[in-house]
Amino acid sequence: MIDEGKEAAVGADRAGAAWQASDLHDLADLLAGLVPSGLPADLLDQLEALQRVKAAAAAAQVAVTAAFADEADAEQVQTRGRRTPPRAMSIGAEVALATLASPWAGEQRVLLSRRLRDDLPCTCAALARGDLTEDRAFAVAREVGHLDPARRRVVDADLEPRLPGLGDHRIREAVRRSCQTTAADAEAGRHRRARADRRVTTRRLDDGTGQLVATLPLEVLAGVRASLDDAVATARAEGDPRTAGQVRADVLAARVTGLDPSVESPQVRVNLVIGVESLLGAGTEPGLIPGEGFLPAALCTDLVRRASAAAKATLRRLFAAPDGRSLVAMESSSRRFDGLLAELLRLRDGGTCRTPGCNAVIRHLDHVQRDADGGRTSAVNGQGLCERCNYVKETPGWTSWVPVLPPRSRHEVHGVTEHLRITRSTSPPLPGGPAGATDYSPAERQLASNFTLAS
Repeated sequence: MIDEGKEAAVGADRAGAAWQASDLHDLADLLAGLVPSGLPADLLDQLEALQRVKAAAAAAQVAVTAAFADEADAEQVQTRGRRTPPRAMSIGAEVALATLASPWAGEQRVLLSRRLRDDLPCTCAALARGDLTEDRAFAVAREVGHLDPARRRVVDADLEPRLPGLGDHRIREAVRRSCQTTAADAEAGRHRRARADRRVTTRRLDDGTGQLVATLPLEVLAGVRASLDDAVATARAEGDPRTAGQVRADVLAARVTGLDPSVESPQVRVNLVIGVESLLGAGTEPGLIPGEGFLPAALCTDLVRRASAAAKATLRRLFAAPDGRSLVAMESSSRRFDGLLAELLRLRDGGTCRTPGCNAVIRHLDHVQRDADGGRTSAVNGQGLCERCNYVKETPGWTSWVPVLPPRSRHEVHGVTEHLRITRSTSPPLPGGPAGATDYSPAERQLASNFTLAS
């Protein structure tokens, strides 16, 4: 249990005084040392109190985030003759580093924190009291984003007596109903803009599958659903053994691509990065799809065999030494990362942005040390970044460099932000590695590498 005397002393010391970062770290250490004990009723009381602590900490984060954003906005930034990204991107990126989030999530946290503090005081107070969770408070802030500040305050006051006890779904329903009642014209405009923003997005899952999400007007969505349901009914009448979900997925894919995935094999190009063991046929290292993730070796084998049988497979193998788990270095005389050097960077970085906490797909191949500052166009001085992170890196006060590391080490990039937040990113380990690996001689490794390049 927490030492009550120590807790009281800490509380007395902090009363009426400004909290410093060291004080908050002490509080976190105090809570980290909690040992659950007591009767079930006592444990539930502790759980309820800790939930309130979480909510109060979230409310404090809202206040601190908004205050930091105000102070950072007020600072004069010297551009030094170069184009700088929007201020909000740099501020959001630093908040993301402090909260272990992605840069986009950090930017959203800044936006929603300011909205809660300035336009939704009742919701912010409910969060501080523990009547709301952080996710629900942010949900309220998102749902009123299309309203002007005055109308947000009206909705906030209307919701205040109803917020405690509402779940995730009902709290969004309550906000939408209040918006439609107090700001009908703004709500109608929001619906028109949403219909104009119809789109299709994709998201990978962790089990070798992915999601295709289409945002459509409701009447169009109803027509799509009815068409897929008709296909399910037809398949069942014909004795198709597939489940209803499988039929819907296959019919949708067939109507979009013209190929029925349940019958035809897709055209496949596999960039297969393998260790020596897998190269010689005795390993079980998974296959890597750049930007998507790993697939089990057996699944990769089945996929390639199906495509190969249909003469639609192109197999390209790259050799990775087992001790370093990194690809060979490469350099170009051009200032642009292109050709094989560009592909090497995407494979080495796993296809995802190198910024800590960011999981976006690589869009830009960036010089760690700027080309204008003498940075070379090489694998060592290159990294894969998403578009947002590459722009943020150009903010005055941000700097990055490649440290001197032992040979065959995985690639690292170190950096410092405008407000002295230290960053460090390491390229992900590629298939193959020291765990259980055979200690091949340099000659054997060179032979395997030559064989790979030749094939």
